Amino acid sequence: MTPPPGEAQEQIVSEPLPSQTAMAEAEAGVAVTMERPSEFSDIHFDYDKSFVREDDKLTLREVADYLKANPGASILIEGHCDERGTAEYNIALGERRAESTKSYLVSLGVKPGDLPTVSFGEEKPLDPGPSEAAWAKNRRAHFVLW
Repeated sequence: MTPPPGEAQEQIVSEPLPSQTAMAEAEAGVAVTMERPSEFSDIHFDYDKSFVREDDKLTLREVADYLKANPGASILIEGHCDERGTAEYNIALGERRAESTKSYLVSLGVKPGDLPTVSFGEEKPLDPGPSEAAWAKNRRAHFVLW
């Protein structure tokens, strides 16, 4: 039913999608400790590096194929680091990792607008342990369906 002119209409407010929440949290600098599930495997990086490794290119081809087969879909690329280095340095390194991943996907024919990026630096470790094995798990790009 439409209210008479001049009266307020009731508005329906919906909950944000998980990916919208992730982006808002990232923009606000909020540390998020829960890893959001992904349909794709994470890709990993060598210590203090941001280039895509040869052993991760198959995963990236799968991501590209998915996006090309699903027009309108987007995937948020999260860049992550291990705990070594300053928080500021790791935010920048995580961004380079996310952007490097995005660049590779664009080279496979994905539209850049379908690939928003965010860096969480060292704030979302998969393994908080102080070992090389733990650090290697944390140096990653994670994919979230948008």
